[in-house]
This record gives sequence, C-alpha cells and structure tokens, in this order.
Amino acid sequence: MYRVLGLFVSLLVALSPAEAAKNVTDISQCRLLTPRTRPTSVHDLRVDDIKVIGALGDSITAGFGIKGVNTSLPLEIATLAAYKEFRGLSYSIGGDKNAFTIPNYIKHFQPEINGYSTGSHLPELCGAEKCNPLYQPEEDVLNAAKSGAIAETLNLELDYLILRMRTLDDIDYENDWKMINIQIGSNDMCGACNTTYMDDVTPDKFGSYVESVIERIQANIPKTLVNLIGTFNVSQIFPLSAGQDYCPKINDTDITYNTKLCSCGTTPEGLEKMGNLTLAYNEKLISIYDKYQKNKTDDFAVVYQQSNINITGFPIDFFSNYDCFHPSLKGHQWVSKIIWNQLFLPQALKPNVFNFNETETIYCPVESDRIATN
Repeated sequence: MYRVLGLFVSLLVALSPAEAAKNVTDISQCRLLTPRTRPTSVHDLRVDDIKVIGALGDSITAGFGIKGVNTSLPLEIATLAAYKEFRGLSYSIGGDKNAFTIPNYIKHFQPEINGYSTGSHLPELCGAEKCNPLYQPEEDVLNAAKSGAIAETLNLELDYLILRMRTLDDIDYENDWKMINIQIGSNDMCGACNTTYMDDVTPDKFGSYVESVIERIQANIPKTLVNLIGTFNVSQIFPLSAGQDYCPKINDTDITYNTKLCSCGTTPEGLEKMGNLTLAYNEKLISIYDKYQKNKTDDFAVVYQQSNINITGFPIDFFSNYDCFHPSLKGHQWVSKIIWNQLFLPQALKPNVFNFNETETIYCPVESDRIATN
C-alpha cells in the first residue's frame, strides 16, 4: 500500500503546475532550468545550452528606425535622432536590458550567453553595388547585419562574424554551443523592379547565396544551430500604409515615403511580383532546411521558423513612423515572441499564418523541452 501511495505522490509531483509548461507576459516570470552537463548533440539542445549567439541579415536585424520619430521634438532634430540602428533592441540579436529579444530570453536561462548587440549608432550600410565593410565591434559584437543587405552580401557579413567570434573572451570556440539567426530577403524583393541588380535577386540566386553562407558556417563554426527565419511579405506594407497620417510623405505630397525605399512598392505589378518572390524565397529556405534534415549530424543543424505574418491586419504602429517600412519597437517585440515560441515546436506543428495579437505571450520551456530540430 505504501509503495502504491508513493507512486501516486510521485505522479502528482511530476504533473504539478510548477513543472508544467506555461506562457507568460515577461520572460522573468519563467522558472529557471536545472543546470546540466553540456549535451553532445545539437538535437538535444535546451535553450540554456546556448552560450554564443550571432546574426546575419539586413536593416531589420540591424534594428534600423526602431524608436521612430519623437513627434514632440522639432522635426529635423527628431528625424536625425531616429536615423539610427537600435541594435540592442533587434528582436533576433539585441541585448539591451529588459528588451524583448531572443538573446534576452535565452539569457534568463543562461546568464553567460555572449554575442548579442547593444546600444545604437548610425547605420552601417551595405547595398548590392557598394558595401561598407566596417563595424563597431564593441556594440555590434556578433550582430553582423547591415542595413541595405541582400542575400548576395551575406558572405561579407559572415567574414566579420567569424573573425569577431574568434576574438570573444569567455567563450570556448570549439565546444560552446552557438545559435546563428539569419533573416534576409526584404531588400532582395524590393530590388526586383527597375534596379541594376535585378538579375541577382531571382529565387534561384537567393537560395544559392543563403545555402553558400550556411555551408561556410558549418565548415568554420563548430557546434552550431542555424536558425533560419523566413522572409516577410513586404508587399503588404504599402496598401496598409497608404493614406495613413502616421506615415511620412515625400515632399508634402500624398505619396508615402516608404515607396522611395522600395521601387516594387509603387505599382500593382510590382506588389504582385514581391508577393510571388516572398513565396519563392521561402520555398528556397525550406528546401535548405529539408536538405539538412536528410543529412543530420550531431554538431550542426538548420531549423526554419515560419514568418507568414498577416501584415494586412496589423496596426500601423507595428511599423516605425520614421518610414512605415521597418518594424517599430512594438513590431520587434512581437516578432521576438512568435519566433521564440516556434523554437520548441517541430516543423509540422508551427503555425502557418500569424495574426497580430497585442497580448502575445512568451512560452516558458521546461526541463524536457528541446529546441526542435525536426
């Protein structure tokens, strides 16, 4: 009888609410995980096993315009103050105190995580025709993203990331588990109309550039999980922002400023082309993910996070009032949650569409949760 009672008590403990997975409004509300020995396989990773985090990408990852224009200040002063990359607030790689970002979510469970960017500075620009190779290593750390970047320029970013990672103190380059977040594609699709690099942003070339970078990561950075994040359907921004007083206009006209940033955003044909490219780019990313699913190793994996956000139903302040093109602080915070929550779901269970939810919550992983690599 006592043995049966003991088993019953053990079962109750195992199912107690304290150990059950839950969702919260702030990562600080999550229970910490019990420390354990470093795992030997990437397919057995918990979030507290990640010691190093890095990122490749464009102005979204660089955090351009996140804080927007302070409308209480004179316009010229406010616009100049907003013309920055707020790298510490970037959803995938920022590490400013109390910011809602993936590194800070990991940091709650693994305080020794290294590589996240902090603070803000003037944009580090990189385009298809000219790319500034300079960084601010103390603030950028392993945020190698460049404003204006396209898939073709990711290898230049990786040059910096590998070199900078090798110089980091307090990491074991050979043995620490690393996560590298990659999101690219917005500038590629914007460049598909009337630009000198139209031929470099086809789906086939986009896929080959991303695959080339991932192959270099596998060859040069040991014990790595590549977190491949789908590209957003940028074409949906333009109908949403048209006629909005919130959005800046070109020279006192009714033309929204964001059309100046994206030539494809000015015509119905261009918008259709961008929508088609979004699908095609993400198909290429999924095919890369599938390739690594078929060729699994213990020290390297590629995971894919869905990014089909339904921008048509979003509040306009999801985007920065600097240009109504880049996500605002509200946008980055929300994206950080939907990408984080997907980390623990196998591909078959990830949502296919994301509608904006003001009260989106953050998943608290428990001892048995692993970063899903299937």
